[in-house]
Amino acid sequence: MPIVGTAEDAINTEEEVLLDVHILDSTCLTEGSCNSWRAINLIEYFGADWCEPCKEVEDEISKINSNQSVIIQHHPSPSDNTFFKQSNMKFENQYRLLFIPSIVINGNSLLTGSSQALEINQALEEQNHTFSGISNINYQNGTLFWNATGGYNLNIWKLQETKHEFENYSHTNLATSLLSFKSENNSANISEWLENWDGRLVFMLEDIGPAKLVSASSQPTGNFDFNDDENKQLNESIIENINPSTIAIITGLILFAILLPALIMFQGLRKFESDKTLDEQE
Repeated sequence: MPIVGTAEDAINTEEEVLLDVHILDSTCLTEGSCNSWRAINLIEYFGADWCEPCKEVEDEISKINSNQSVIIQHHPSPSDNTFFKQSNMKFENQYRLLFIPSIVINGNSLLTGSSQALEINQALEEQNHTFSGISNINYQNGTLFWNATGGYNLNIWKLQETKHEFENYSHTNLATSLLSFKSENNSANISEWLENWDGRLVFMLEDIGPAKLVSASSQPTGNFDFNDDENKQLNESIIENINPSTIAIITGLILFAILLPALIMFQGLRKFESDKTLDEQE
């Protein structure tokens, strides 16, 4: 049986470990039996139909050899008609991202923002990640069979070609559904899940949890560890080194803003008391 709520449980462990990535295409599922193949790289692209810079990023991603590096396009924004809850869980809980577009490579390398995302091809050339953990995945007559390292989750992302909400083109590899199984289960009947479907299945063997991402960018933030406590301390030290006079001015403005309603009320009371006294004297 599928694991219910696997993506939502991402916040319950300390660090995500991505072991292996395999792929099955729907063209294979019409045959009596078909076997998966292992990806060299996993590219998870987080975009949105309302995001104008995303079009240029998607054009760059389209140049990647999809028979070697598998691409999953996530729409984590609730503003999209194609919003997918599990993609949002990946965005917010597992990868703890802030910006659209963003790209995560092999579960650990990050390109964030449109300018960094355009470095995708350069970043892929510098990857030396090796996947392992799944010995084989086979689909026969509606049943999926697999052999994989025990103690992990086998998460199956269903990708489909989906029309862009505003433009006259389609997203080739948009994530639209997710099933999760314990890796030691070894088999599952998924025939109903695949009815009237055309696209790609991406199998991710992983231990879901907040991932430790390191920038893959050559830009100034390229060496920034987005999950490093030292960077949090750096931010705190920057705040501590702000000119004291600047802090005093900011503090004064904040206090003035807080006290302004009380001052207005006080002036109103004074005017009311003054008017009352004049009435009594008359």
